[in-house]
Amino acid sequence: MNKKTKAEHWSQVAKPKESVEYHKGYLAKDRYRDPEVRDVGNFFRTLAEMGSVLLYQKRISYASGQKDPVFQYIAQKI
Repeated sequence: MNKKTKAEHWSQVAKPKESVEYHKGYLAKDRYRDPEVRDVGNFFRTLAEMGSVLLYQKRISYASGQKDPVFQYIAQKI
């Protein structure tokens, strides 16, 4: 089962207030390197636009030099 299929399954079975981490890294860049990351990010953005989830991000580390910042990207079912 790929990441998008898992995300779709979660969106169907999750109860209100349940959360899932859908990416850990730097989504702004990672989405261009990996089509699956892009598709999952787009999927959760669409759910947010439809009012089904709230999207959050938590900073794990800051950028320094050539190193990108790291975030935990979380969706919470409404």
